[in-house]
Amino acid sequence: MNLQDRNNMESYFYFKDEEREVCFKRHDTPTPWINYLTNGTFHTILSQAGGGLAFYRSPQIWRISRYRFFHLPTDRPGPYIYIRDGALGEYWSPAYEPVEKKLDSWSSAHGMGYTRFQAAKDGVNSELTYFVGELENSLIWNLKIKNNSSKTKQLSIFAYVEFGMMEFMRELQWQCYNKHQVSVEYLEEWGSLVYKYGVEMQPKPDETPLVYFTADRIPDGFDGDREEFVGSYRSEANPNAIEQGSCSNSTLAGGDPCGALQFNISLDPGEEQTLNIFLGTGMTEEDIRKSIENSRRDTFVEESFIKLKENWESYLGKLQCTLPDKETERMVNTWNPYQAQRNFLFSRNISFYATGTFRGVGFRDTSQDILSQIPFDINASKDKIKLLLGQQYKDGHVNHYFFPTEGWEPVTTIHSDDHLWPVWSVWSVVMESGDLSFLDEKVTYYDGGEAAIYEHLQKALEYTKSHLGPNGFPLMLRSDWNDQLFRVCRKGKGESIWTSMQYGVMLTKMAELARLMGKIEDAAAFMSTFQQQKELVNSIAWDGKWFRRAVMDDGRFLGTDEHDQAKIWLNAQTWAVMSQMADKDKSFAAMNSVKEMLDTELGIKKIHPSITDFPDPKDPLTNYNPGTGENGAVFCHANTWAIIAECLLGRGDIAYKYYRQLIPEIAMKKAGVWRYKAEPYVYASNLFGPESDRFGLANVSWLSGTAAWMYIAVTQYMLGIRSQWEGLLIDPCLPVQWKQAKIDRKFRECNYEIEIINESGVKKGIMSIEVDGEIQTSNIIKHKNGRERAVVKVIMG
Repeated sequence: MNLQDRNNMESYFYFKDEEREVCFKRHDTPTPWINYLTNGTFHTILSQAGGGLAFYRSPQIWRISRYRFFHLPTDRPGPYIYIRDGALGEYWSPAYEPVEKKLDSWSSAHGMGYTRFQAAKDGVNSELTYFVGELENSLIWNLKIKNNSSKTKQLSIFAYVEFGMMEFMRELQWQCYNKHQVSVEYLEEWGSLVYKYGVEMQPKPDETPLVYFTADRIPDGFDGDREEFVGSYRSEANPNAIEQGSCSNSTLAGGDPCGALQFNISLDPGEEQTLNIFLGTGMTEEDIRKSIENSRRDTFVEESFIKLKENWESYLGKLQCTLPDKETERMVNTWNPYQAQRNFLFSRNISFYATGTFRGVGFRDTSQDILSQIPFDINASKDKIKLLLGQQYKDGHVNHYFFPTEGWEPVTTIHSDDHLWPVWSVWSVVMESGDLSFLDEKVTYYDGGEAAIYEHLQKALEYTKSHLGPNGFPLMLRSDWNDQLFRVCRKGKGESIWTSMQYGVMLTKMAELARLMGKIEDAAAFMSTFQQQKELVNSIAWDGKWFRRAVMDDGRFLGTDEHDQAKIWLNAQTWAVMSQMADKDKSFAAMNSVKEMLDTELGIKKIHPSITDFPDPKDPLTNYNPGTGENGAVFCHANTWAIIAECLLGRGDIAYKYYRQLIPEIAMKKAGVWRYKAEPYVYASNLFGPESDRFGLANVSWLSGTAAWMYIAVTQYMLGIRSQWEGLLIDPCLPVQWKQAKIDRKFRECNYEIEIINESGVKKGIMSIEVDGEIQTSNIIKHKNGRERAVVKVIMG
């Protein structure tokens, strides 16, 4: 790959929006560009070149196959297919990897829950589709193979997966002993390999499944021993069994397990055959037998794929739009909600960047991920909220992250922000549903006893109120949203000004919930506390042109013009506006400072200037290099709040600039493919900032809070469609060049067809709203029970 070639975006990918696919023209992307295939129980991560891994429920204790993070060659191994031409003795892979033989043609595509490869060599065409269906807990490999030559082809098809030892960390530490306790059998009656992991002292042996590897026909050969299939001093690129032309029919009773199946087929000229491979799980051999029988039904694969497609169309159909900007439209309609749903499932657990070894369910992460899911699946959102509140103690604090599937002990560090996040999630559920009953549902505290959800939220606010510092701001405790700030509060005196603002948001939302429940005294108390914190924010926290970030243990402020490093912090400015705590003039001044000091062509930096030796060269605030991570990088998650803040200020052009410059495809175009590296269809957590010599490098894609918040920013604040207790609020804030936008939004069983017309080119403001031809006196369309369709015309002005 030459230097010029590696930055040619058009040579890598394109979008097929009608199919909701991103298509790849070449396999050698700068990093693996992955997809998540899952039914909620059985999961697979798969790259554009076929690398990836499968796991059942948890990647920590039930990792089915191996993936070698950070090793070379990159992106190995995966669930591989090899095609061997008996006459030529040549073999290749439809996914290109791992064989890396030059093919006559090749392409791949990621869709909603599936990944497809199309390849041809020596007159043989193949189409290979991987997906996880709902009918069985299995990864389906659907291979269609056709002979386009003039001669009959004698082919051997090999399917291969390298089994992992389920418990990934234990495998790394103890594989020399654990490998003696695993087995791979071949059950001839079913034509299936069965892998069993049975190691003493494993976390949940009664819930550990058996793994099967089979097809819709009986194989002609198999291997369960990796050494027998691959051979010595070889790799997935050149397995000995494939070079020799046959498997050895090995099984395994101790060693390195694998699954390999061989199928010998004859294809006449023009003939096409289909082979379906199944990598799945069952708790017992009888469960496996039933799964195999079901999977071998003639219509099973087709039914599974149709159902997958239908489910995603129904899911995404909850909000669709037509916009002047097609890149924004694509993200809103498909890729942003798709990514956000995967975040909702996996939190920050496992990706190409995260090894899936130490994080279960992050309390603050998941609380935020829920926010984007409520319009799509309110019942799943409620269940996740209750799961989170089950980690709350009676005094109101919560576990930082926890392991409901694995059953491990939680991480119990206390952060100033964690316990406050569910208030927004619960408030959003009530606004979306128009139903207060959720607030009365009981949830057990982590340390015993139970209470209504409303009381859980009260306890959270009380915990913050009872943990204020000398200046009256919430104590930082272990840290707040900026994890690196643990260094300013090691003596227990540091205060978080940002948490004060977050606290303010939650106080106003709780006050509204209290009023709706008739708890007037509670509402008044919440607003009284809000006013107290607001006064502190506008006085002590104001630095003259922006808001300070924190108070350090020694009483000095962090985020002040007095210092030559970390003068200004993004979050303190955005949340001052979002919380409605900042006075109007301070709101504009703070966000102007963001624009002047933090904005770049590739997003807004988290802080400026980066830290090198502040506040003490012997004990700097961070070990991140300047321009990376939390030290001057473009933290995409935090950028979303700047978009919201600018919309609240009515500055649609600035909000749109901040939004558009982080659309992955746009950011990649500016930075260059080779510099950006991550996927052009999903958001990353952060980009290296301008103080780094790798400005624009995208890090930690897919599993990032950026996904949920970017979706909220664009749909609820730029397009301005927000659920309220009375009904649906219409409050767009658009760039002046957008003259029209159309949004279809399903809300409380009614389909709202909303057309926004902005011929006068304003950024914010509504001249009139019509609903089914009737002029409205409010920009809240009141909900009407039984209404199934509403046609809404919005004239901005």
